[in-house]
Amino acid sequence: MTAPFAEEPLPGVWWLTGTRGSNVFVVAIPSGGVALVDTGFADSSPAILRALESIGRPLEGILLTHRHRDHTGAAAAVASATGAPVIAGAGDCRLRDGRLVLRSGIGRSHPLRLAAAFVRRRPAPVPVALAVEAPQEVLPGVRAIPTPGHTPGSLCFIADHLGAAFVGDLVISHGGELTRSLRWANHDDARYLQSIAEFARLAPPAGFPGHGVPLLTGFDTALAALAALPRRPLTPRTALERARRLAAFTAGFAARRRPARKVKESESP
Repeated sequence: MTAPFAEEPLPGVWWLTGTRGSNVFVVAIPSGGVALVDTGFADSSPAILRALESIGRPLEGILLTHRHRDHTGAAAAVASATGAPVIAGAGDCRLRDGRLVLRSGIGRSHPLRLAAAFVRRRPAPVPVALAVEAPQEVLPGVRAIPTPGHTPGSLCFIADHLGAAFVGDLVISHGGELTRSLRWANHDDARYLQSIAEFARLAPPAGFPGHGVPLLTGFDTALAALAALPRRPLTPRTALERARRLAAFTAGFAARRRPARKVKESESP
């Protein structure tokens, strides 16, 4: 699969183009259908639906790594258009009028969007068919692993048949170098660091973060190396480095994703 709808960096994994916000992936599953991992901002739904039509396989589930709107904004529209069930972490869900819905929100690293949310119309609620509380198979060949910390209900998904993990904001990929979410961007930073260490023991060789380029090899070793590193103290040098990365992250997630980005294959963390 090529532009304008998606690239296929790994056989059975499509990285969608034309979306905004988080990376959006379509994953082939052994039943013959596909799963959608995250949905980007709300205006990503046309690109997602075009890509699904082009791929031509039934959508069996919408897998949300966590509740932030740059990952879940189009979930309600795609679920309504396809009838596919939404699967999310229990800690990111709530009961509303007797229905289980996603507790949608905006990440702390986006203060302008947080401020604008007070005057904008609330997005459509995202109905949740399955709220995951413990590791389990959620679709054929796909396991959900709770990794709380960034949000209370953060999840990672492992497609064992592909040797691939879809990890949302557990880590960010800057040109293939794995980094952690900023301390203040996490709901519970201590639990977040613990989740990285725990998931590193399960991680397969290929990793698909919610932001930045995927790592097709060496994701497991890179994640283990990152998990072993302590948080660095805030100094003028580290503050400047973090500011640069945050600026690059913000610019990347605000624009529509274009094809032909380089995918990292090195095993260097």
